[in-house]
Amino acid sequence: MLTGIIMILLSLVFFYVLKQPLESNYQYLVYATFTAGIAWTLMDFRKQAASPPAFKDFFFEGFKMFAIVALLMVAYVFVFFYFHPEIRDAKFAENAKLLLQQGDHTPAEIEENTKQMKRIFMPMMLGITTFIYLFLGALITAITAGFLSQKKAN
Repeated sequence: MLTGIIMILLSLVFFYVLKQPLESNYQYLVYATFTAGIAWTLMDFRKQAASPPAFKDFFFEGFKMFAIVALLMVAYVFVFFYFHPEIRDAKFAENAKLLLQQGDHTPAEIEENTKQMKRIFMPMMLGITTFIYLFLGALITAITAGFLSQKKAN
């Protein structure tokens, strides 16, 4: 849970204090925090285990951690976009501009596309966020668990 809170705080600092856009390179620091949090959780689990844990034990422990972080990040994304409709509107306008530049869409088609984007934007963002954090969490956990389950306990 602490990892998720730190990730949210970093995201807020990058956006509000450093005035960085959502898709800036600073997002990699959020992902690095996520990776470090998973590694820390698994190494701490290894230290506290009575006997050397198996891969499945490490993965289960990592899963508990990254699932909570994923939920926190989904909640953060929902609240963030709820309170920043101007960001959503800018994305809709950018999409409409790109469609207009292509030259093969009528104004009515562009308007309909914008309406559809408005309907699916929040579910799409929440789905993408969920997928990213669950996928990365599973990948990082599997790699770290594989590494730690091969090492002898100290």
